[in-house]
This record gives sequence, structure tokens and C-alpha cells, in this order.
Amino acid sequence: MSANGSITIVPSVHFSVSHCRRVRSAIRDEDPDLVAVELGASRYEYVDRDADPVVFDLARAVAPAPAAAYAAVRALQRTVVRLYGFDLETTDMGVAIETAAELDANVALVDDPIEETFSGIVGGVSLTTLPRILRRLMRSRRAERIEPSNATLLAPGEIESGEDVRPMIDRLRRLVPNVAEVLIDRRDRAMAERLHALRLEGYDVVAVVGVAHHDGIRRRLEGLESRADVRDVTVPIRSPSGSPERILVD
Repeated sequence: MSANGSITIVPSVHFSVSHCRRVRSAIRDEDPDLVAVELGASRYEYVDRDADPVVFDLARAVAPAPAAAYAAVRALQRTVVRLYGFDLETTDMGVAIETAAELDANVALVDDPIEETFSGIVGGVSLTTLPRILRRLMRSRRAERIEPSNATLLAPGEIESGEDVRPMIDRLRRLVPNVAEVLIDRRDRAMAERLHALRLEGYDVVAVVGVAHHDGIRRRLEGLESRADVRDVTVPIRSPSGSPERILVD
């Protein structure tokens, strides 16, 4: 730990094996005090300990609509992952946790609780609308990949930063600005504030985040850098088990 901490952001496509390799390499190269991941407590338990309590926890913790919305989006995500030929059992967050365990580093959970996120989404869009919008986004992405004149859309392995996915994020903002606020902007702010708090405490951190959050987190961290104060935030810290044997990216 240094007197002035540092944040190294590693933007990633969650299920891409090439991005998992980048995550592992970046963490090994930096050998940080903490590895920060885009997870809350319940999702961390699923990734680190191979449990899957999230849907049931949501059903107990919030109204049925947020729990059902999460289940619908999760099912859609798994379908899209299969369509792109990714491995459902290989995730960047799992690799980040496993590599932290390898280096005897703790893991910081910088994302909002998933219960809060989906409660916020359901407050602004109906249960049936969200999956339909996400399907439209995926269909338009596949159509753009086929169109040779479109040179701005990259294959997942070619994505390097948040700028590379900005067209899709902008499309989401146009379709459902309130959902974009909850899914992207609100979480960007929260993750940046938690990372800034760790930086103020002197930690050198490698932060593994989805590429859609890269630009927002980076911009907000730059804005917070000149401030010595930070709002009262809690950053859960976990000691990883290093148990997910299903993650094979070497």
C-alpha cells in the first residue's frame, strides 16, 4: 500500500476468453493491493463460491417484479453469450477473483447490490419491455456486423475500451434513457466513488469492469481526483477462495 493509491482500470467483455486472458495478465503484471470487481455481495458469492442464490435472494429481498426482471435478463444474456460462441463458465470476474487468490490479494466489491439495480429498473420500465429492448439491441448489433460498410462495430476480441461500445450505449440511451441511467450511469458513479475511496486510503487497485462502464468510471475518477473528500461509502472487501476450477484460460 502506498501513501497515494492508484487505480488501474481493465475494461473487459465479460464472457470473452481473450478478455479473460487480458484480465489475468493485467492483474499479474500490476500485483495490486486489491482487485476490484464489478460485483456486489450476492453476485460475488455466485462467482467465487459456485453458488447461485441470486434469483432466490432477489425474490425474498424485493418485490416479485425486480426478481422476475433479473431472471428474464439473465436468461437473455445466456442466450446472447451462446450465440456469440462464448463460454458461459468463463467470466472475467471469475478470472479476476481467481488471480487475486493466486497473488494473495483481497477483492473489493465496487458495484451496487443487484437488488437495488433491478428495483430501480422496474421502477422505470415494465417487466416485458426490458427483455424486448435488449433483444432489439442484440439484433441491431448482429445486423451491423453483417453490413460491411459499418467499420465502427468491432468483434468482442477487438474491443479495447469504452469508446468501442459507445454506439450501443448511445442506442440504449435513446431507446430507454431511464434504464440507461440505472444500468450504466448510476453504477458508474457508485463504482467510481468506491474506487476513489480506496485510492484515498492508499490502496493500489486493479479494477476489472465491463467495457460499457469504462468511460463513465474513468471520467468520474478524473473528476474526483482533485477532491480530498468523498461521500460516506462502504466498500466490501473479501478474501477470495480461489475455488472456481471451471475457469481455464491459460
